[in-house]
Amino acid sequence: MHKTIWFKIHMILGLTAGFVLLVVGVTGAILSFEKEITKFINKDSYEVFVPNEAKLSTKELLEKLQEKLPEAKINSLSFSSDVNSSVIINVAGKGEGKEAKRGKSYYINPYTAEILPEIKGKAFFSLILDLHRRLMLGEVGKQVVAISTISLIILSLSGLYIYWGRVRRAFFRSLTFSFNHHGRAFLSTMHSSIGMWVLPFYLLASLTGLYWSYEWYNATLYKIAGVEKPQRNMPLQMQKGSTEPNFDDYQKAVELFNVLIQKEYSDANIRFPQKGSVYSFSYLDVDSAHYRARNTLELDINSNQIVKHERYEDKPLNEQLMKSILPLHTGEYFGIIGQIGMFLASFFMLLFTVTGVMLYLKRHKKRKKREIKE
Repeated sequence: MHKTIWFKIHMILGLTAGFVLLVVGVTGAILSFEKEITKFINKDSYEVFVPNEAKLSTKELLEKLQEKLPEAKINSLSFSSDVNSSVIINVAGKGEGKEAKRGKSYYINPYTAEILPEIKGKAFFSLILDLHRRLMLGEVGKQVVAISTISLIILSLSGLYIYWGRVRRAFFRSLTFSFNHHGRAFLSTMHSSIGMWVLPFYLLASLTGLYWSYEWYNATLYKIAGVEKPQRNMPLQMQKGSTEPNFDDYQKAVELFNVLIQKEYSDANIRFPQKGSVYSFSYLDVDSAHYRARNTLELDINSNQIVKHERYEDKPLNEQLMKSILPLHTGEYFGIIGQIGMFLASFFMLLFTVTGVMLYLKRHKKRKKREIKE
């Protein structure tokens, strides 16, 4: 009785939310390797030729960019200990809205101050992300995706419940299917067995995906984890007490950071302007767990001392997890294996939609034949 009810729920959700999940899954698969693809097709922007001369100082880089863009307000500077890496300088955007707050990033050759080519593919991946999160339908699409995400949790658990008999009788066999089967038997075993493999990925993606869907869910996660929810910072150029840019101080801060950090880093970021003599850096170790495993360092350019140093690896697990919601969602928290696994699971959403519809049609056709005979 219960199995029949759950089967009907599974079928109804699959035939409704399944098509939304198809879009979310395929776009998620495309986004899985966005960073790697972007860097691959934009090598001229991310990497530079190393000449037989030293890098320009921070002050020189900022001054040369300011000469080229006299009206620009510099928001931040990103740099790396890697001699082949370009420097990224973000300037404030014009007007209002998200794009203005996000600003525009210029990729700069740290040896010549040349502005490198703009990043290709940004518009494409922005479109895919909008499809993934909102179906390109704004707030309405966001809610549709959220409901479909909840449906995926129900689909995953109901599918396990329906298939549980075979899992209990022969666990390892339940993870396989045979091409010797034909028709509905083949579709059913393939649908179920692959579902067993991707079940953990779907539950992880769903439970983390809702983080961006509902504020109450977001707040509840922080409460359960016992972690204080971070407050969004207002744009730095709007902060009270901010001073005019002082490139000499910026250079001193960056030089002191490199002296105090005493290790290689793949990326370091400092935002401008900052108040007083204390400067705050966010940086990522070369061997970091993932791209959100950032550390923070505050230093005083007057005393040449570290004021505060917080490393991701020193934080308790609950704080690490709350800082890693996106890497958990994409599978990157578990390294390249997790990333590939989430990519495949996302892509297989196409398989589940197609096989689910085919199973429904075959079942419907069989029922019609039985009704005609009767």
